Amino acid sequence: MIDIHSHVIPGVDDGSPDLETSLGLLRMAAESGTTDMICTPHVLEAGRGLDWDTITTKTEELQAEAKKHRIPIRLYPGAELEFNAELLDILKAGEGRYCLAGSFYPLIELPALSMPPHIEDFLYELQIRQFVPVIAHAERHPVLMHDPARLLSWMKRGVLVQINGGSLTGFFGEKIQERAKTLVENHMACFFGSDAHRLEGRNTDLTEACKALRQLAGAQDADAILEDNPRRILEQKPVFWEVPPELKQKKKKGFFQKLFG
Repeated sequence: MIDIHSHVIPGVDDGSPDLETSLGLLRMAAESGTTDMICTPHVLEAGRGLDWDTITTKTEELQAEAKKHRIPIRLYPGAELEFNAELLDILKAGEGRYCLAGSFYPLIELPALSMPPHIEDFLYELQIRQFVPVIAHAERHPVLMHDPARLLSWMKRGVLVQINGGSLTGFFGEKIQERAKTLVENHMACFFGSDAHRLEGRNTDLTEACKALRQLAGAQDADAILEDNPRRILEQKPVFWEVPPELKQKKKKGFFQKLFG
């Protein structure tokens, strides 16, 4: 599989604290079937966080260390961009700076507990500049998932969605697990990411998450999410992902169904 969201560059954000941890995460990823990984350190605002040249250099340095330690994995530079209007100053048309693998796909993280009032205008402006926004771990955003039809409306206009593997296995709790399942069942999950930060807990071993995805989505969709779609990012090609006309509504359980399952 291809992991498009990770924090494995050592000592640059709240992810891997040192080289030893980074190499452990890369080794774990390779052993669990990941062939390619995009390094996406946090860029909190246009004026804070690593600049693109530094991200690229540090990714190359980590790739050299992986090769030195015979870890068979390919690394690419990227960034997790916290939503901020100033991002429009650094995401310039025709450039792949701060995008996944230097492509035209920026990975956008929404504010944790709120929804920006002009988010649709922001996404539209990115698309006018020929970018394809990818919403990071959409299932973990409580405001957005309170109204998933809003996310579906974005996707109908070309926005794509990444979900965390740990969300499907229940790492972030039952509520987020159900949200992730809702996205998969509605054909609204386009990419997988480990969002790995540490060797313990949120790491790069996506074995169980991939099994859960295949059971829920089926082999064809799972292959697209894990390999085909992210491969198109690496090759700077368009991702064609068909979304449903409307959300499937789950029937609410009655009292006796809740009582007896």
